[in-house]
Amino acid sequence: MVTETAPAGLKSLAREFLELQQQRHQQNRVHRPYFARLARDYGLTHQEIGEVYGITEAAVRSMIKRSVK
Repeated sequence: MVTETAPAGLKSLAREFLELQQQRHQQNRVHRPYFARLARDYGLTHQEIGEVYGITEAAVRSMIKRSVK
């Protein structure tokens, strides 16, 4: 386990990595409704999409309803 005695360069690198991952996470959240609608168009049920996204069937329906075609 790395403690506070880790070199400043490693701490900086770790911070940059976390910031990059946070940006990617936010970008993916923006695209989720689009991909949910696409999956629906290809025949997946709301329940199947919800299982993949880790959300309820009702949340998937709501997400798709709010998305723009």
